[in-house]
Amino acid sequence: MKISKLIKSKVEREYFFLTGHIPIDSKYYIKKIDEGIEDQTNESYKTYLISKMTSYKYFMGDKKFLKMLLPIFDLLDATPFENTPNWRLTESWGYQQGFGEYSMLHHHVPAFLSGAVMLNEHPQALIFPEINETIEAKPGNFVVFSSFLKHKSTRNLSEKARYGLSYNLYHE
Repeated sequence: MKISKLIKSKVEREYFFLTGHIPIDSKYYIKKIDEGIEDQTNESYKTYLISKMTSYKYFMGDKKFLKMLLPIFDLLDATPFENTPNWRLTESWGYQQGFGEYSMLHHHVPAFLSGAVMLNEHPQALIFPEINETIEAKPGNFVVFSSFLKHKSTRNLSEKARYGLSYNLYHE
């Protein structure tokens, strides 16, 4: 291979990036994801996730899921966002990444904010190369980020699947 030029540069743009840890019933969500990826409405291998996933709306009616996110939403409500008076949860799904599976580099535009919650300990992390951030896959680790931030995961080299939840918030 011959490389003629590689430019890695930054364009200044305001973004939002929040990480933390929340208590989570991983067994409950992993069981629900396993059920959801068997459903005919699943989005497995149809998106930037080269893996199994539920439908985009799979967790929308799940009160346990909503209850888990409410403390994060309270924090977002207390955070001033310019030109964004109202937002709402529009999509929420789960995924399972088995051996060799991964997430291609992608973003969630046109969503306003997006989030992910890790469900099990796993060496496959969530990577945000533009801002040099990595979210370790440990139960309860979460991230909320400006949806234009590109992110990915490398191929799962383990026999153990990585499980997680994702969601998008849109302007009203």
